[in-house]
Amino acid sequence: MAALTTTWTENDVVAFTAGTLNVIANCITYVESKIQRGTLSVSTTPSTTQVQWELIRAKEELCEVFGFTWQRKYSYADTVAGTYRYALPADFNGGDISLRDTTNNVALQWIDNFKFNLKFPDPSVEPNNKIAGFTIKDRELWLIPPPGGVKRLELEYGRSGDDATATDISYLPEMMRFKMCDFAIYQAFLLLQEYQTASMYKANWMESIKKSKRQSGKQRWADTGFQALTWQQQYSARYNQVNR
Repeated sequence: MAALTTTWTENDVVAFTAGTLNVIANCITYVESKIQRGTLSVSTTPSTTQVQWELIRAKEELCEVFGFTWQRKYSYADTVAGTYRYALPADFNGGDISLRDTTNNVALQWIDNFKFNLKFPDPSVEPNNKIAGFTIKDRELWLIPPPGGVKRLELEYGRSGDDATATDISYLPEMMRFKMCDFAIYQAFLLLQEYQTASMYKANWMESIKKSKRQSGKQRWADTGFQALTWQQQYSARYNQVNR
């Protein structure tokens, strides 16, 4: 019997991109759309230069609070139903990686390549379903099972090269890039002396930072295997200890 062979075409592989707000210029455009003062330029109030300064300031504050570093990077891909192979970014440099299904807000499980091959020798025969895990093969990311529809994936990885410019925002998750914009919008309305609107965006910025800090703390505890006890569990434990 002839050996089974498979010929892959370029269309079989979906590439990761830098996301919607992939460069700081797109962040400026987003801010422009929110303040509704027409097209911004170097001579408007606020100017494009002023908005960029505030975006960079917000980026630096987020890096200080959450510890983001240029050695890490975030890229995004929208899955295609039935497609389980996704090309890794050109600057993928190995090391620790994490993959999140941002559509369902779940972290996907890394599966060792050897175990993956044993359990799923041919992912194409698996029924399309909710993504459960992934592995890396030959600079490609393989999903299991193949996705049943369009899901947004967020890949965090170690990159080659360094932070080339002060405006590099690729090492912040895209949700953090939107937070940068909230800060810049708040500052823009201050320049326009619209203090009530500025106050609203300042509140959005501060509340989103608090929310992210809480979530970051929960994730760190989860990574250590820590499990918090409810008040009732703590009370029962103390009661049993006293009455033993």
